[in-house]
Order: sequence, then structure tokens, then C-alpha cells
Amino acid sequence: MTTLAPGPRFGRSPRLGGPSRRPFWALAALLLLVPLLWLLFTSCQRQEDPAPVAGALGDYALEGKRGPECLRLTLLVDSSGSMQDYAGARDAALARLVPWLANNLRDTDELSILDFAETATVRLPPTTAGSAGAPAATGVADGGGTLLEPALAQVDGFRTTQCETALLLLSDAQVTDLPTSEQDARTLLRQHRISDVKLLVPGQDIDVPDTWLTAFPDAQPRKFDGYDPDATAVAIGRTVAELTGQKLTR
Repeated sequence: MTTLAPGPRFGRSPRLGGPSRRPFWALAALLLLVPLLWLLFTSCQRQEDPAPVAGALGDYALEGKRGPECLRLTLLVDSSGSMQDYAGARDAALARLVPWLANNLRDTDELSILDFAETATVRLPPTTAGSAGAPAATGVADGGGTLLEPALAQVDGFRTTQCETALLLLSDAQVTDLPTSEQDARTLLRQHRISDVKLLVPGQDIDVPDTWLTAFPDAQPRKFDGYDPDATAVAIGRTVAELTGQKLTR
């Protein structure tokens, strides 16, 4: 007959202590960490922001690799009546721009400048960026609308080039002979051997007409203070950086 041995005696249950303080301290540490993480995040965002702040164009330089193509930068200066208030600052900006381009573009890049309104005239024919000057504005007829075709006809008269030709309009885009569709605009650019179009508008309160955005939806307006020569020059510099695939940095 098997005899069952008595089992161990149960002791008294341990006394339950008060609530643990560890969750409280963990929560407090987390609350202190959140502001630090936010400050670190916003600091990184500011460092990565590619948009330059206000200043002189000479404070900036083009940085980064470029593709193999050279650039023929063609500035179309709107000399119509609605743009006359900005003419002084604009010409001063061009005087700052020309030597800056000489230091930031390649020897094979070119600059040309045209004035346009009802007619168009050449202020500077395609010239190597390193040897270009900043000639004074030329006279153009005004009063019959601001037209793009006369300017394109002048561009057609330039010597042929293997460079990518980019049009940069300094204008309020009140152009009366724009193509009526994006497809027509692309056809027009191919006919005139234009690779890209950019628009710089000298005022935040200037309304760009829908006809421009219909024809050139990829050429969204870059607005700046057109009364400030430095702001005008920096806006052009930013656009040049986009055309070359580089960054404009201090």
C-alpha cells in the first residue's frame, strides 16, 4: 500500500507593494524627447531647402554635375508698356547677371538677349558666356499687342548651334499670339528649335493669364520683386540652375 507523503506547506503570499514608478518615468522621458526630435527634424529640413534666400547674385554659385549638352540661354525681355516700371531694375539685374554667368557657365555656353513687344530686336546675339557684355536696351514698337512670333523669328536668324536653346521670358505673359493648346505650343517650339521655356514674372500680384498656362503648363511662373535688381538677378540665376540641372547655393 502506497503512502502519500505530505506536500510542502504553503507559505503566506508575498505582500503586494505600491504601483511601480517605471511607467511614469518612461512617459516623462518620452515627453522630453519629442521636442528634441522635432528640433532635429526642422533643422535638417532647413539645411536641405534648396531655395536661396534674398541677397546678391554674387553670393551664389552653380554647384553639381551637368549633362554633356551646352546651353544657349536666350533672354526675351518684355519691353511693352505694362513692363516699363521694372525696366530700370531689370537692366541693372542683367548687368549683374552677365559677369556671374561668365564664372558659372561653361566656355561652350552662350547668352543672347532680345527685346520684344509688338516687334522684336536683338540686344545681344549669341555670345560665349565668358565674353558677353550687357548692352543697353534697344527700341521696339509697342501698342499693337505683345507678340512672341517676332522674337522667335529673330531667334531663327541666329547661327545654328548644337547647344540646347532655352527661352527665358522676363514678362507678365500678356502675350497675344500664344498657341491655343499645349500640343500647338510643342509644335511651335520644335519649329524654332527651342528645347525649353521659362517664365519670370516681376511681381507677386501679377496675374498670369490662363492662355499662357494652357500653352506652356510646364513653364509655371516664377514670381519675384521686379523693383529689386538683386531679387531679379537671383531669380534668373535660380532658373539657370534649373536649366543646367544644378543647384544655386551660397
